[in-house]
Amino acid sequence: MEHLTKQQIVLLTLLVSFMTSIATGIVTVSLINQAPSGTTNTIERVIQDTVAQALPSSNLAAIGQGASTESSLAMAIDAVDKSIVKIDEYGVAGSVSGLGVIVSKRGTVMTDKSTIAGLNDEAITYPDGTSYRAVVIQAQLNGDLVFLAPLIPADQASSTSFRPISIANFPKLGETVASLGGTDAGVLGLGVVDGIDTSGASSSPYAVSTTIAPGKVILGSPLFDISGSLIGLRTSSLASASGTQFYLIAPIKVAFPK
Repeated sequence: MEHLTKQQIVLLTLLVSFMTSIATGIVTVSLINQAPSGTTNTIERVIQDTVAQALPSSNLAAIGQGASTESSLAMAIDAVDKSIVKIDEYGVAGSVSGLGVIVSKRGTVMTDKSTIAGLNDEAITYPDGTSYRAVVIQAQLNGDLVFLAPLIPADQASSTSFRPISIANFPKLGETVASLGGTDAGVLGLGVVDGIDTSGASSSPYAVSTTIAPGKVILGSPLFDISGSLIGLRTSSLASASGTQFYLIAPIKVAFPK
């Protein structure tokens, strides 16, 4: 040892320490694998408690909240999906012009006016795949929205039921929202509310502005909260506006026909 330089002594010390650590790790793992299950569980609890103490409580809460939000959103999508319909030309495959939402147990549908423009024979295709001819029964507010009623044969009326979508309360800035689009498969859009216009101006009537990507929505796409309640619909009058805006649907704004 007396012939070694200081640098060599330091390197030798580090080598011995490294080899000792490896040997300790191997022995520890071997002992844990041979230990009774009760002992192993105790060790795991100690590790979990140590990690919990190392993480701030705010981080743990955020992790739990994220999982809860994800679960809520999945249930919201499932609920909304059961109330979305396709608007197309009756008897013509691949002619979907937009989406709509069921607003009554009789199957009345609310959609954007442009989803039926130019069609001589509108039809509604419901979530279960059934399709009925439809008639316009009411226009609403600046002509942006229309309501369609299915022409259900008399022998099927008593056995046919529909699931109306629930209507959300007034949205809040920063609120997490989602939309569904696509004519063949659901296209999910996620974002937050970043603007609300209740002026009622013809250029932007009752608009809800969001950070959802425009490519995620089509005419009639619903905007909903994480509880699955409808906030707005995508309409043609708002399609050219900056950002992705939806026509605000609030209980005080729209009177649904029965």
